[in-house]
Amino acid sequence: MATTNYTQQSQLRPPTKGFHCSESIEKKGIIPSIIFRCNLPPPNDNKTLQFNCREPSCGALEGEETAATLTDEDYAVDPNFFDSGYSMAGSTGFKVWTGSRLMIETLTWPQCEIDPERLVGIRRRLLGGAARVVELGAGVGVVGTYLAAVGATVLLTDLATLVENAIDSNLLQNEGIATDSDDYDTNNNNPPPSWLESSSKCRRIGKGWAATTPLDWTCPIDEQLTKEQSESIDLVIASDVVFLVSMLTSLLDTVESIFKSSSHNNPSFILSFQRRDAKDGEESSSFTTVNRIISSVKKRGWTIDCLAWRPVTVRKEECNGDVKEEQSEVFVFDINPCWVA
Repeated sequence: MATTNYTQQSQLRPPTKGFHCSESIEKKGIIPSIIFRCNLPPPNDNKTLQFNCREPSCGALEGEETAATLTDEDYAVDPNFFDSGYSMAGSTGFKVWTGSRLMIETLTWPQCEIDPERLVGIRRRLLGGAARVVELGAGVGVVGTYLAAVGATVLLTDLATLVENAIDSNLLQNEGIATDSDDYDTNNNNPPPSWLESSSKCRRIGKGWAATTPLDWTCPIDEQLTKEQSESIDLVIASDVVFLVSMLTSLLDTVESIFKSSSHNNPSFILSFQRRDAKDGEESSSFTTVNRIISSVKKRGWTIDCLAWRPVTVRKEECNGDVKEEQSEVFVFDINPCWVA
């Protein structure tokens, strides 16, 4: 199916009024950190989550939002380069990408005049505290932490290096953020959900809960998640995690395992993806394209629908230090196994 079929006017999501992101540089010691910030939906839009990253975001800021720029001297050798299971692909998780922003806006900020009924139902469960979510390839934890803050219970997963060096610390610094005071005071003393209790460092984030665990897509999930975790999932999410074809296959294998283990919950998979053109286009054997995602999903007998899309301008730094702007699109897809469709 052509990409143009997923860029219809009815699915075009304009920037959300009231949602703001920004980033700044914080220097403690030799290596600086990028602090990425984003505010919560009303009535808590004066509350802000913040996340430590190693590099400035890519495509996650819009308009005049404050961006951070590192100099050549600010970049350092990756201290986790030789970690077991770590790779160059894994290193991209230490920054915030385009798809994270559109995922957050689509799932948590209503635009009643354009939101399809399906999206309204997903959002109602997230905001109502009924959703049990697993995030795959959580990176620094922006999306999963945000969904917890608005009411979901979320298990954030990634390679052990990302969990230990990014997600855990970012959950800690957002722990206990006060949202709507009545909701927070009422629920703050409640124990964490049992399906998250077996995970280390289960934390109260706003109206919800969040925990972490390492998860490698190339290994069976029953060797990495507890039985209760693998059988408790309502929603699987992933943001901008499959720019390589090899990553797409292993991601969908993992999602398929979750679909089966949690089949009684009718779980869905929400995937955001920014189009990145390879020189050999849709026939690329290395890089994931929108059409490849669509065809790979349909080959498994699943359905795929576009909940939202948006044109984006992405700033890219060339090898000579010049910065150029590229036009692209970012999508949020709703993927379901055949028994849900």
